[in-house]
Amino acid sequence: MKPVGIEDISAYLGLAYVEVDDLFRARGMDTSRMANLMMRRKTAALPCEDVVSCAVNAARPLLDRLGEGELETIELLVVGTESGIDLSKSAATWIHELLGLPRTCRLYEVKQACYAGVAALQLAAAQTATASREDARALVIGCDVPRLIRGSTAEPSQGAGGVAVLVGSRTTLATAELGAAGYCGFDVTDVRRPTPSDHIWDPDLSLMSYVECLRTAYGDYVRRRPDTDFFDSFDHLVFHTPFPGAVRGAHRSLLRSLGRFAPQQVAEDFGRRLEDSVRYPAQVGNIYAGTTLLALLSLFDHAGTGPAATRRVGIFSYGSGCSSEFCSYLLNSPGPTGTSGVADALAARTRLDVDAYDEIADACDPLCAGVADFEGDLSLAEKLAPAVSPDRPLTMLEHIDDHERHYVQLGGGRP
Repeated sequence: MKPVGIEDISAYLGLAYVEVDDLFRARGMDTSRMANLMMRRKTAALPCEDVVSCAVNAARPLLDRLGEGELETIELLVVGTESGIDLSKSAATWIHELLGLPRTCRLYEVKQACYAGVAALQLAAAQTATASREDARALVIGCDVPRLIRGSTAEPSQGAGGVAVLVGSRTTLATAELGAAGYCGFDVTDVRRPTPSDHIWDPDLSLMSYVECLRTAYGDYVRRRPDTDFFDSFDHLVFHTPFPGAVRGAHRSLLRSLGRFAPQQVAEDFGRRLEDSVRYPAQVGNIYAGTTLLALLSLFDHAGTGPAATRRVGIFSYGSGCSSEFCSYLLNSPGPTGTSGVADALAARTRLDVDAYDEIADACDPLCAGVADFEGDLSLAEKLAPAVSPDRPLTMLEHIDDHERHYVQLGGGRP
C-alpha cells in the first residue's frame, strides 16, 4: 500500500461566541469550576447554521487550494456527525452537491457519537491507501451543531462547527501509520439522544467511560505494537476534548495506571505534549464528531517544527455509547506554524452578551432533525460573515420547505 495521510486541513468555527465566564455568572453556576473546565469561549451557532452549512464552510478552503483538475481526484467523501437531519438521506449528499464534488465520488455518513470524525478519517486513509488511482484523495469532515442544553453543566462547553481533512498520498502535514491502532468499545448509557429534543447525559459516567476507553485502547495499541513506550514513542498527544479539563484529567489518570509520577511530572508532561492541542477547543467548545480533529488542527498550528525530522502523535478519540480508538500519525517536518487561518477567524468572531446569546439560542431551538418548515434568519450572518471570511463566501441555511433544505452563499464577493 502507498503511504497516505493528511494533505490539508481546515475548519469553520462560527461567526459569534460567548465568554464562558459570562455564561457561568448569568446561569448562577459555581465559578470555582472554571479552573477545572479550562474553557475560555464557546461558539454560538446562528439560526441559519446547520451541520451541512458548517461542513461546507469547513471544506471549501481545502477545495479552493487544489490545483486545476484536482477536484476530480476526490473519490470519497465521509462525513462524521451526530447531527443528522434525515433518517435515510445522509448529510453527505447535501454537502457533496454544495461542494460540487464529482459524481464518481463515493459518499456516506458515519455516526458513532464523538468518535465519528476519527472513524471517518481512519476509514478514508485505509481506502485511499488501496485506491487504484495513485493521486486518489478523500475528503473527511467531522461536524456537529449540538442542540443546547441550557442551564445544564454541559452548556458551557457545547460549541458548534466543523473540521475538514483532505486525505491523500501527498502527505504534507502527517502520514498515517496504517494498522497502528488500538480499540475499546462496550455498551454504556452515558449519553442518549433518543429524539431530536431529548439529550440525556450522565456526566460522571461519561467521564469514567472516557478514561476506561483511553486506558484500554492504549493498552490494545501497545499489544499490537509491543515496542511502544508512552513517553518515548509519542512526541505529541491529541485526545478527544469535550472540554480541556477532561483531557487533563484523563491524561493524569492514564499516567497513574502506568506508574508512580509526581504531580509536577504529570503537569509538565501535559504542558509539553497535550497543551497545544487544547488551545482551539478552549475557544470553541465541544463540536462532537469534529472535536478530536479540531484538537489535531490546534496541534498543527501551535507545535512548530520541533527538533526531530519526523514526530509521532498519539491520537485518542472517544464516542459515547461507546466506541474509541488510539492511533498514531507521523507529523512531517518542517511543521506548520499557524498557517490554517483558524486563529484569525476565531479572533474575528463577534462577542455576544448572554442576553443576545439566549435570543439566538431561542431562534435556533426549532432547527432540529425532523423539522418540516423553517425560515433561517440570515440578518446577523450577513452582517458578520465579511468580518470573519472576507475573501470567500459562506454557505448558510436559507429555509426549509416541506423538509427540503435550501442554502445560500453570503459574502466573499462570489455570487
